[in-house]
Amino acid sequence: MDAPNAVNPSSTEATTAAATAAANPLDPDRPIRILVQTQTHLVPGDKSTDFFERYDAMVSLICQHVWQREYDQFRERVWNHHLHFALDNVECWFLVDHHGPDKSPSPDPPLVWYQWTGAEFVVLNNPLPRKVRREIRHYPFRRVANHILTREHPKRPTPRVYKSRAKEIRIKREILYDTLRSNLTLTEDLLRFVQDCPEPAEWVKARVPPEVWARLEDEIVLLLHPNEGCIRAGSLDRVVRPES
Repeated sequence: MDAPNAVNPSSTEATTAAATAAANPLDPDRPIRILVQTQTHLVPGDKSTDFFERYDAMVSLICQHVWQREYDQFRERVWNHHLHFALDNVECWFLVDHHGPDKSPSPDPPLVWYQWTGAEFVVLNNPLPRKVRREIRHYPFRRVANHILTREHPKRPTPRVYKSRAKEIRIKREILYDTLRSNLTLTEDLLRFVQDCPEPAEWVKARVPPEVWARLEDEIVLLLHPNEGCIRAGSLDRVVRPES
């Protein structure tokens, strides 16, 4: 994860602040960033579990550990990195930002770093690795406006308009790759893309495990033979990556 506004965790002051925050009960109104490092196979659930069920379960564990309550979208904002739940032993991260009641909290709150072992949270007091500090800069400490959180989303998103066919193929190839690695639901649009564009589909096939690709082939059978089943609806809407 790179956060222009995050405290530099390599400094002595930041490390001391993080250690103090982790050792004492947190003020529920205190702005803070909770960074949790783990591996995909340690997140609750398994490869047969829905992506969002595993995602929500991990966020719930973090909030219960830190604030002794469930996640509240009006108080916290969650970022994630490398949630490739179709694969084992992939290092992944959850970053939970708690903004407090202030509408304009400090852009440089303390950061507490934990490791989730699959059974417990362990505080890590070492300086964050440089690659992690760089990645966190992509995730600014900034609350989401209430009107955005409460607005209704259309059941069918507006179709995306691409500047060129080449760009459309490139983007859909990456979406397909991320969907398979993350164990997200395959949309009918992606399945038709595989049928219509065999070359980019082969590019993805070469980069995922055979059992992951087999799931896609099963879904294509359902698409071509609808009497044998139905295509499930799904999207990437909740896989968070800040806009560039």
